[in-house]
Amino acid sequence: MRNKLFLSFLAVVLLALISGLIYERLITRDFEEYVSGAREDRLYWIMASVEGSYADGRWDHAALHEALHWAIMLGFDLQIEDSENREVMNSTAAITMLAPSMKKRMLAITDLSSAEGAYELYPLYQEGKEIGTMKVRQLRRPGIEEKEVIFKKRGIYFLVVAFAIAGGGAVLLSLFFSLFFSRPLKKMKDAVEALAASDLSVRVPIYSGDELGQLGRSFNYMAEALQREEALRRHLTSNIAHELRTPLAVMKATVEAMHDGIITDQQQGLENIRAETENLITLVQGIEDVTKAEASFFTKKNFVQLDLKEFLLRIRERMLPLATEKGLQIRISDREDLRIISDQEKLERIVQNILSNALKYTDTGSITIDFGKDSKGFFMEVSDTGRGIAEDRLKDIFKRFYRGEESHGIGLGLAIVKELVDAMAGTIEVKSQAGKGTTFRIWMPNLPQPLLGKERKQEKTL
Repeated sequence: MRNKLFLSFLAVVLLALISGLIYERLITRDFEEYVSGAREDRLYWIMASVEGSYADGRWDHAALHEALHWAIMLGFDLQIEDSENREVMNSTAAITMLAPSMKKRMLAITDLSSAEGAYELYPLYQEGKEIGTMKVRQLRRPGIEEKEVIFKKRGIYFLVVAFAIAGGGAVLLSLFFSLFFSRPLKKMKDAVEALAASDLSVRVPIYSGDELGQLGRSFNYMAEALQREEALRRHLTSNIAHELRTPLAVMKATVEAMHDGIITDQQQGLENIRAETENLITLVQGIEDVTKAEASFFTKKNFVQLDLKEFLLRIRERMLPLATEKGLQIRISDREDLRIISDQEKLERIVQNILSNALKYTDTGSITIDFGKDSKGFFMEVSDTGRGIAEDRLKDIFKRFYRGEESHGIGLGLAIVKELVDAMAGTIEVKSQAGKGTTFRIWMPNLPQPLLGKERKQEKTL
């Protein structure tokens, strides 16, 4: 990753260099074309002046001298010949004809001996008739030529400086960004390798909120889920081994006692084995419930909009036959309808487990279901008039396989409730008095309305 980023920036630098060289060539060419065009313009202006010095079949030497004088100032060495190739005037003669002061100034700014090479020939015409030839050579003009050279050198200098700044900056940026992008990815790679080596405690630091940061958060969430699942698995395996040990030990002892003749009443021995078998079946059913509940912890939350009162009434109808069988009533507080957004499947399991627990430990009286909301969330409350729970045992009722003195279950119902509530980012409160009843209140956070559409959209995509 780092090398690819660096090579990408290096390619950009090379592309900028090539573009700069092309730009320099184009600028130099255009400048040279401009200089050449300006020279041609000056030259044709001089030709027009020379041709204008010819009138009535003869040369006007004064006008011709003036023309050559300007030609020298513009950097040209001239020789003028007539139609019979006889020299009429040249630049040296034009200089000689100047006043001493003017001659001195002209020689200070130009050097006639600097003209080198062959003459260029330009025919002279007047009214379509050739009147002679103008021979032209370029004179060196130190000031003008130096400026042209300086312009070219500065163009190259600015190009080099610009390339050095841009190229150096690009290299520095490539190093910075390659480190900036590759460091989180390297840490992510190391974390993945650690996770593959069964180190479920590994986490990656989050430095930003961009795609890399989101990737890091997703990885941390996955690692946390795996760690929690592994902890639940180990905890469940340990609890199952502990719970299976007792009925199996009783069954083994009973069979050995019957075999050794210690238990002579075969019917009683078989009854003991049957009772322990029923306990094992109940335990296995409870383990299946735990497995289903744990599977729901890691499944995608299926948020739907619910009428909480109607939702509780449906659960009440399902539980009413059990209540009627025990002579109990299930009441729901007379409140206005309440619209909520929640995970219906998990919410049903929570309420059903609490109602089942209330029916199991309530002998007379009734069970009341209340609900409501505030600015932070909504609540559901289940109150019974049952046996109650001693205060010193309240802290243990949500532990797996915890059973009170009068409990006939396997101690998983309330543990499942607590884990489901935690998975939904809620809280559960319990108040109880021995002999007077128990109240469970579950608080769930408010979920924004847009979340419902988002979840449905995700489900549709999946």
